[in-house]
Amino acid sequence: MATKRIELKDSGVVFNKELHEYLLKDKQLSGITGMLQRQLFPDEFDGVPEDMIVKAAEYGTNVHISIEDFDKNWINDGTQEVADYIEICKNNGLVHECSEYTITDGKNWASNIDKVYRADDTTFDIGDIKTYGTMTSEKLEKARWQLSIYAYLFELQNKKAKVGRLFIMHLRNKPKKDGTFDHIADLIPIVRIPSEICKELLDCDLRGEQFENPYSIPEEIRNQESEIRELIQTKNEVEERLSTLKSKILLEMEMMDVKSWFTDTMRLTRKLPGIRTSFDLQAFKKDHPDIDFDAYMKTSKVAGSLVIAI
Repeated sequence: MATKRIELKDSGVVFNKELHEYLLKDKQLSGITGMLQRQLFPDEFDGVPEDMIVKAAEYGTNVHISIEDFDKNWINDGTQEVADYIEICKNNGLVHECSEYTITDGKNWASNIDKVYRADDTTFDIGDIKTYGTMTSEKLEKARWQLSIYAYLFELQNKKAKVGRLFIMHLRNKPKKDGTFDHIADLIPIVRIPSEICKELLDCDLRGEQFENPYSIPEEIRNQESEIRELIQTKNEVEERLSTLKSKILLEMEMMDVKSWFTDTMRLTRKLPGIRTSFDLQAFKKDHPDIDFDAYMKTSKVAGSLVIAI
């Protein structure tokens, strides 16, 4: 039996762009981004000049309009951002279904999804366009909550539909003072937060309560941030000093044409220059697509690890 093709439902919500208000009949509904700032990201714009916020918003709006014009009317304004968007869609098999799709729970909440793409008759991918200069971890986390709530409301509004992929389209092409361009064109996959957690966040805000974020960093670890930074800085300084000493010793050994030195506590060995060869498995697979490599592949478990970036 063939699967019936799902057509997306109209929310019945009227969106006022100028006032950025959502109205369902005579009731004004709350937006998602404002709630996220209240509950999880109250310090998002601290220390950022107002004029910078306004200029960033204007640039983002212009990029959104250009891309929407392409998706709806096949008009390409020739900007780099639209060209990058087209390439991302092509490379990721994205089939545009609609833009600025309004979703609601029918009672309290409403928002517009930047992009909805059809994956098959019943599954849809959701994308959000971001034009930040730097995609910080906080911005990524906010986008994760935003898109996860969108997915929850989308499936609530379209009962038989399923959300597949969630992702950010990070698009930017702004001139810098040195004459080069800040050019970014990335698709960033987002791991969805379960709908029950999203619902609890929304319910907490309605009750006027502070939501306890299950993904927040424990206070004990947060308090260790300064120590971790100091240790990383010390490690970098030590490695830099050691590298300088090793280079100096190697130069001395080369000048004296010796291969090893011994002290009471260590041995210094000079490795001679050489050529390293390795087998390019991917190239070999490409040249021999008819060979089944599974029988020759060796697998092993790799322990989990932590990467710290400062």
